[in-house]
Amino acid sequence: MNRSGERSAKRRQGDERGMALLAVLMVVFLLTLLGMTSMQLAGQEVVGASALQEERVAHHAAEAAVDVVMGWFHDPTLRPQEIGTTWFSKRLVNAQGDPSYVDAQGHGQFIGTSTAPDVVFDAANIQHDRLLNDPQTGWFKSLKGLAKILKLRVYGATRPGLLCTVEVTAGAGPASRVTKTLSLEFGAYAVPALHAPLQSGTLGSEAVQSRSGSVFTHWGEMVVRGRAYLPRPEDVPVKSALAPVSGQVYDEMSHREDRWLTIRLGGDAFFAQLPAEAWSGVPLNVHAHQEPVPGIKVDQWEYATLKRMAMQFGQVYGIDREGLLYAGGVIQAGMGRPASEVFASKGPGDHRGLVFVDTLDGMPPRFDNLGTIVLDQDYAEGIFIVNAHVLWKAGRSGRALPALSPPPEGQQSRGARVPVQLSGIHLQGVLYAAGDVRFAGHLKVYGGVAAQGAIMEAANGSGMLEVWYNHDLREGFVQGLPVVFAAPGSWQTKL
Repeated sequence: MNRSGERSAKRRQGDERGMALLAVLMVVFLLTLLGMTSMQLAGQEVVGASALQEERVAHHAAEAAVDVVMGWFHDPTLRPQEIGTTWFSKRLVNAQGDPSYVDAQGHGQFIGTSTAPDVVFDAANIQHDRLLNDPQTGWFKSLKGLAKILKLRVYGATRPGLLCTVEVTAGAGPASRVTKTLSLEFGAYAVPALHAPLQSGTLGSEAVQSRSGSVFTHWGEMVVRGRAYLPRPEDVPVKSALAPVSGQVYDEMSHREDRWLTIRLGGDAFFAQLPAEAWSGVPLNVHAHQEPVPGIKVDQWEYATLKRMAMQFGQVYGIDREGLLYAGGVIQAGMGRPASEVFASKGPGDHRGLVFVDTLDGMPPRFDNLGTIVLDQDYAEGIFIVNAHVLWKAGRSGRALPALSPPPEGQQSRGARVPVQLSGIHLQGVLYAAGDVRFAGHLKVYGGVAAQGAIMEAANGSGMLEVWYNHDLREGFVQGLPVVFAAPGSWQTKL
C-alpha cells in the first residue's frame, strides 16, 4: 500500500507539474501574441502618423506654390523666363481703355479648361521637373526637398468677372507617395494706370515765373489740361533718341535732353523772358493748344472706386481743417496725425501701400470740401490718393534706389529696359491730388505725380520737381498694391 500510494502521489505531482508547465506556456504564448499585436498596432500608428505628417507637408507645399504663382502676377521680375509674359501680362482692355486681365464684359484672359489648360507643367516631364523642383534653380526650390510640385495648371475661371483657376498637385514622402491637389480661383483688382509721369490742370504760376529748374519729367510725357508757365526755351529739355539714359538731374547735364519727354498742353505755353508771340526758339517737343483737337488724355482716378479699394486692402484717413489725418476716416479729438508721419517710409521696401486721404466731408471732391496737408518727410513709398491740396517740402536727402527705364519705342521686353541708379528720391510711387500741389525745394520722384488742380512752385521760383517715370505704372503695377486676389469661397481640395 505504501508503495502504491507513493506511485500515485508521484503521478499526481507529475500531472500537476505538466498542467503548470502548460499554463506557463499558454501565458507566454498569450503575452507574446499580445506583444506582437501591440508592436503591429504601434507600427501602424507610426505609419499612420507619418502619412498624416506627409499629407500636411504636401498640403502646405501646394499652398506655397499657389502663393508663388500669385507673385508672378504681382511682380514681373519674379516671372520665370520659361513662362514668359504671354499669360501673366495684361492682354485685354477694360472699360477705361487701360491694359487689364479682365475685359469690360468681365471675361478673363485665361480661357482654357481643366482638361485643356492654358498653362501646364508636369513633373513627369524631366524638363518640367527641373523647372519645378531643381534644388538650386527650380521655381519652388524654397521647399528644400521636403515636398515636390508634381503638376501646375492654370486655366479659365468658372465665375464671370474672375481671372483664372490655379491648380497645384504636390507630393511628399518617399517617391511622393502622399499627394494633395489644391484648386483656387484668382480675381484681379482694377488698379488705375498712369500713362504719363506728370499730369495736372495747370502748370506753374504767372505770379512766380519758373526759373532754371521748374517742373520736368524724365522717361515720359508731361500732360497739362490748361496753360503752362515754363522756364526759358533753352532750359526746356529736348527730346532726342540719342539722349543717354541715366539718373542725372537736368541741371547736371551739359545738354538737357531725354528720349521720352514730350510736353502736351491743352492751353497756352508761356516762357520766361520770351514774349508769347515769339515762338522761334521753342523746343519741338512742346505741343500747345492740343484741345479740342487732337485732345489731351488725362488718367481718371475715380473717387468712389479708389476709396472702396483702400477700404479693402489699404488705409483710409479722414482729414480736419488743420490738415491732421485720422485712421479709419473717423475724426476723434486727440487722435490726429501729421500727414508726413502717415506717409513716411524708413527706406526702399518699406511701402505704405494704398493710402487714401478723404475730403473734409467724406463726399466726392469739390472746390469747397478740400483740406490741405503738409508733407516734409524725407522719403515715402506707396500710392497716395489725396483728396486735398498738398504743400510738399523737400526732405533732407531722399533715398538711393534702383530703377528701370522704359523700353525703347516699339518694344515691350523687360530686358530692353536700362537699369539705372537714382539718388535723392523723395517719393517712389504715385502722388495723386484732387486739388493743387505746391512744392518747395528740389523734389525727386520715381513714379508719377498727378493733380486735378495746379502744380506750382511755392516759394521764390527756385524750387524744382523732377519725376522719373516708372513704366510699370502703365499697366497698373504699383509696389505694395495687390494685382490679383484669392476669390472667397474658391478654395478646393481634390483627391
